[in-house]
Amino acid sequence: MTKIPLYKIKELITFERIKSTIYVLYFLLFISVVFHFSYARRIIPGIKIGSVRVGGMTYLQAIKTLEEHEKTVSKELILKAEDREFIIKASDINLVYDWDASVSRAYEVGRTGNIFIDNKDKIAGFLRGLYIGAFYEYDDNLLASKFSLIKAETNIDAQNAGVGFDPNGKLIITPPREGLKVIDDSLHNGFASSFDKMDFQTKVLPTKKIKPKISEDHIKANMPMIEKILSNEITIKNGDKSWVVNKEQLLSFLELRNNNNNIEFVLNEPRFEAFSESVAQDADELPRGKVTSVNGERVLGFELIKDGKELDKKKFADAFRDAVFHFKPIVELPMKVITGPANKEKYGILSLLGEGVSTYKGSGEGRIHNLLLAAERTDGVLVAPGAVYSMNAAIGDVSYETGYDFAYIIKEGRTVLGAGGGVCQTSTTLFRAVLDSGLPIITRHPHAYRVSYYEQNMPVGFDAAVFQPSWDFQFKNDTNNYVLIQTSFDKSQYSLTFRIYGTPDGREVEISEPVITNQTPPPPALYQDDPTLNKGVVRQVDFPAWGANVSFSRKVTRNNELLFEDIFNSRYQSWRAVYLVGTKE
Repeated sequence: MTKIPLYKIKELITFERIKSTIYVLYFLLFISVVFHFSYARRIIPGIKIGSVRVGGMTYLQAIKTLEEHEKTVSKELILKAEDREFIIKASDINLVYDWDASVSRAYEVGRTGNIFIDNKDKIAGFLRGLYIGAFYEYDDNLLASKFSLIKAETNIDAQNAGVGFDPNGKLIITPPREGLKVIDDSLHNGFASSFDKMDFQTKVLPTKKIKPKISEDHIKANMPMIEKILSNEITIKNGDKSWVVNKEQLLSFLELRNNNNNIEFVLNEPRFEAFSESVAQDADELPRGKVTSVNGERVLGFELIKDGKELDKKKFADAFRDAVFHFKPIVELPMKVITGPANKEKYGILSLLGEGVSTYKGSGEGRIHNLLLAAERTDGVLVAPGAVYSMNAAIGDVSYETGYDFAYIIKEGRTVLGAGGGVCQTSTTLFRAVLDSGLPIITRHPHAYRVSYYEQNMPVGFDAAVFQPSWDFQFKNDTNNYVLIQTSFDKSQYSLTFRIYGTPDGREVEISEPVITNQTPPPPALYQDDPTLNKGVVRQVDFPAWGANVSFSRKVTRNNELLFEDIFNSRYQSWRAVYLVGTKE
């Protein structure tokens, strides 16, 4: 037997390997050439756009296939959440698919110019397929609005166990309640995935349960402390004024927090801040001044009457917190003095900026007393640069206890006797002065119906109602100096005047005539039996008024440049006369 030398075997093996390798390369080159020519104008195999296979298709074939598929899809995404479901349609959010862009992206796969990436994508397409999200556009704001509605109807705040009073005034523990919250990230990602894949099957709304942080056991363990806090009646004092905080109020201010399973007692800040605001409205005093002499519109003499006072809300919160948790019965209201420039010339009270006049002929004694009292409490107020004036804050609490008489007011759809009737004559007159001055008006409310007093010397629509605590009249001093509000009245002419003084800055005011539309006559008079009146006696308690929509505008300019323009709309109800008919024998 002949033996082959070892070196010959090595040469043979090397030659065979090289030859095999060359054959493989030729084969791969052949496959590549065939693939290249076969798919030169087609998408490579295995590509899906969304849920639609487009591999091997031409550009136009893919576009047509996607458009046909879109016609079969409802494009309504349904989210189920226990006992309800939410539907978002493509038309709700202006969802539009861009098939040109989608197919163009699919066509780019395997054609980047990088041989390694392109071959990897081609092999992946053959073996397991490649997915491309569909291209689309939608209105972000509309979708965000839909999400907000879904969350508003789904989210439930967890409710901690708490403490309340039963009808007999006894302390009871209120049970906790689990909350529910939509998972924002999952909601957004779920929508994006559905749009990418054109998958509009019903989905489950992603939510999570929120557990309360305070349990009934926590409350039980701290009940002795709660009872001790509530047994301490707190009185807030400010000179001769005082406010008593009862148990119900005190309990509403009390909040328990769970800090790593340690229960802490704190003040409920939003509720206490609202209470603090109401106290400040009654306790604050704005600085006051007075114009002593004028020459036409020019101010010749101005003097300071007194500094203002303002509640220091931080110190008040600290003092109240100390009284609650250290069982102190008295809280002295911490007030700070509001002072302007030491030099009165720096206030800038140099000229008349605007004037408003109203008449109140025919008013009863109580109404006249109230409107003049409110005007007196508004007189002399100095409004700092950049500050917002509040009429409710300026006049303080309107009640019988603060000096107001009973007169007719509008309440709950009726004209009834109440403390402070006529105060709106004051706010109406100030509204007219602010209009004339060109200062920005922040808050103004028209009356529910047309009031004859306000149309004695002005057209309809130039009125402003106030009703504490919700309805206020507010304007902003947007000048660089103080403005002064000064009132005067002529009892013989039943005339009330508001003047606003400050530093002129060249602004001019143009007010249009009111436009009156949709006028409606008063309904027929209503006659009601009243067993407290003698038979035959008829007393009118409400008065007729025509309904109408009224609108006028104001332009404020300076050097022919528009500073701002506002429109004042009033919708007055038609109002019937009401008579009480005596039935008492």
